[in-house]
Amino acid sequence: MGTFTAEQLIAFAKSGRLSKHALATLLAGESRTTFMNACAAIERRYTEACTAANDHCLASGCSLEGEVCLQPVLRAGSDYNRACGEAWVPLFTDPANRVEGWQYEEVGV
Repeated sequence: MGTFTAEQLIAFAKSGRLSKHALATLLAGESRTTFMNACAAIERRYTEACTAANDHCLASGCSLEGEVCLQPVLRAGSDYNRACGEAWVPLFTDPANRVEGWQYEEVGV
């Protein structure tokens, strides 16, 4: 992908151009766990919306009652990436939450 400034990464995250995995690899320690939990909550919301709409991927209904389903997340595409990006930005903006090499760069958001 190349070398980018923190501001560029933030813009990419907000626009949904970066995956959950790519964003998570830029966070250190507990902030990564916080981010992954935020994305899991987003995934649950997509699954719940799918279930509520009776828009199941199987004719017999949802096979993952009470679990997170990948299908609504895949259908959401860049909307899902944008939602995770919005959860990531406040974490990455704090240099203490970044992986080594990013801690000392200032971010003007």
